[in-house]
Amino acid sequence: MPPPSSGIDAVRELAPRCDDITRGAVTPGRVFPFFKPTFTVDTNLYPAAGAYYWVMQERMPDHAGSKKWDSLLHYLGPDTTVKNPSTGAAWSSDDSRKVVCPSTWSKHPADPIVGSTDCDEYAPASTHESGGFPGGINQVTDGSKCAKLYTDWAFNGVGDGSTSFGLFADTRTATNGPTGSERCGQAAIDSAQNQGAFSKFQPSVWRLLDKDGFFVDTPGFNHCSGTTTTCTWRKV
Repeated sequence: MPPPSSGIDAVRELAPRCDDITRGAVTPGRVFPFFKPTFTVDTNLYPAAGAYYWVMQERMPDHAGSKKWDSLLHYLGPDTTVKNPSTGAAWSSDDSRKVVCPSTWSKHPADPIVGSTDCDEYAPASTHESGGFPGGINQVTDGSKCAKLYTDWAFNGVGDGSTSFGLFADTRTATNGPTGSERCGQAAIDSAQNQGAFSKFQPSVWRLLDKDGFFVDTPGFNHCSGTTTTCTWRKV
């Protein structure tokens, strides 16, 4: 596919890109690739997942996905040229996920009221910024190198003793919690929130191809000033 061109460099950002290879798209279509879309997490429905993504955007050295820090995530598309050396197939989000959230992952215990929890990785496995993506800016050898967090009922011996829920540092290995230098996140998040937070992320609707950039917004936490103090979720 030739690169898009408007014929005039000064207005190249107005040049459309056409494709007929976007997985899930019904018909060929076009986009303006210089426009970077934003995926908004419904933090009213998924506050724990949203809190986790916001914290990682603030703490990760590259602030992956943050509009505040003007730091894009880049989609890992099925058209990627990066290969899985074991299979020869295109590197996939499942490949990245297995690095950060392997089957041997040990979840932090939480009060039964929280329900089941899953390993949730950030940056998302479907991006080049994932800790599992080979050669990426945040590549790690395994999930032990990631910042470890978990959700729990604040009355369960942690937090302020209230009846609310919170996001806490997993100090089982890192006694003082994450340092802020970690290139990825590995968190025990309520299963429904983990699975639902990105359920409406539809790359085919945006016609995203490999390496296309986008932001992730977490509106219930945009009022927070930073991670050095406790910040309370707001309904929006």
